[in-house]
Amino acid sequence: MDIRRMKVWLMGSDEALPLEPSENRPDCLCLSVAGETDLAGRVESLRTLMPSLPIFLICEPISKAYNIADFSEAAKCAPDGIILRGVESAARIQMAETLLRVAEARQGLKENAIALIAMIGDNGGGLLNARHFVHKAGRLIALGYDAEPLEGDQGGADIVRHGAVATMLAARNLGIPAIDFTGTASAAAAFRTACDTAARTGFAGKLARNPEHIGIIKTAFGTA
Repeated sequence: MDIRRMKVWLMGSDEALPLEPSENRPDCLCLSVAGETDLAGRVESLRTLMPSLPIFLICEPISKAYNIADFSEAAKCAPDGIILRGVESAARIQMAETLLRVAEARQGLKENAIALIAMIGDNGGGLLNARHFVHKAGRLIALGYDAEPLEGDQGGADIVRHGAVATMLAARNLGIPAIDFTGTASAAAAFRTACDTAARTGFAGKLARNPEHIGIIKTAFGTA
């Protein structure tokens, strides 16, 4: 799995998607864990629907007090990777690393079989600590950014711009790409502008909720 060639991250659906011709195909499917009552079944359904595409599960923030069980349940599904939201510090990455190592051992998977993307760009703590992310765990393949949680804060526009730049700089410091997971459902023109801005900032790819936006992402970021 070459993360730098993965430009289009599409939110998964049980419905058939218009993935032909090849320019309409995403590079990866994403599925949010929150609210899923049959996560293993959903993952299996997506693998059956589009067996050639990697599947990444989006997990809510973890700490010693919350979401450990949900994160571990996601890991049991043996996805290609997990996108962890709300990563405020390197300690959260280390916690995820430990949980994934345990899950891999229990599932009989190779170590580092489940990749990790740390979303430091969706919360104030992660952005304030961006310069402290200096040690890359073996399974950490990218950093993630999401403008939506930042937009509601006071001084939203400035915070959003700072968040994008801080995430990019932290990723460059670690020698890994940054992905823009701002999953806007905006109209094509607005989405095209957002893609162009993300590409100019240096992001390697972007999330789409609408399959019709796949071509826009590929035009902005280039094809693999």
